[in-house]
Amino acid sequence: MEAKKVIKVINEVTDETFKILKRIYDNQKEDKDNPKGNNGSRLIFPRYSEYRKKKTRISEQELRFVFVEQFNAYCAKNNLNWYYSVETPTEHKYVFGDKNDPHKAEASEKGQSAMVDLCIHNEKLERIALVEFKALNPDKFCYKKDFCKLKAEKEGKPELETFFIMMVKSADNGTLESINAKIQKKAPQTIFRCYKLEGEGEDITDVIINFK
Repeated sequence: MEAKKVIKVINEVTDETFKILKRIYDNQKEDKDNPKGNNGSRLIFPRYSEYRKKKTRISEQELRFVFVEQFNAYCAKNNLNWYYSVETPTEHKYVFGDKNDPHKAEASEKGQSAMVDLCIHNEKLERIALVEFKALNPDKFCYKKDFCKLKAEKEGKPELETFFIMMVKSADNGTLESINAKIQKKAPQTIFRCYKLEGEGEDITDVIINFK
């Protein structure tokens, strides 16, 4: 399996995922009377209850579910016989007790298997891509833990590609600076993508990576 093909497919699925999420966010939320038009998915963004002032809930679950829908649509359209698994157990064991130093367990350490949000498999059911999803710029440990897994799982496996895909509600300079600082330690092989939901909606990947 050529790496270029895997990267092309996942990036195109991600592009469509971002487009659909924007339509859902604008037109298909629980606090609206009814959806406007065909937004490409039956998923809605739910709302919190009164104690959270009925604000719209944004999480990585919406991102993951729409991604899977678009992955299935892409495979059907392009006769691509690929598969996926969710919360996929890692090949290696990890130690995440120290939030400052998440790492793959050494032979002398106990460690435990972790999970990857989504794994893409080829027609032979071999792992060809690992995908982690995030929403709303969580704390630094969440990034470090995921980048640790993606880097370690890929080591020695040129056929395996890794992706970190996230969305934020909005993004000012503080948000951009915060995310930029948190992704500096990611493995260079991991492809990072980020989308901003509010306003016109925008793929802000390059803005974050190039933020000064």
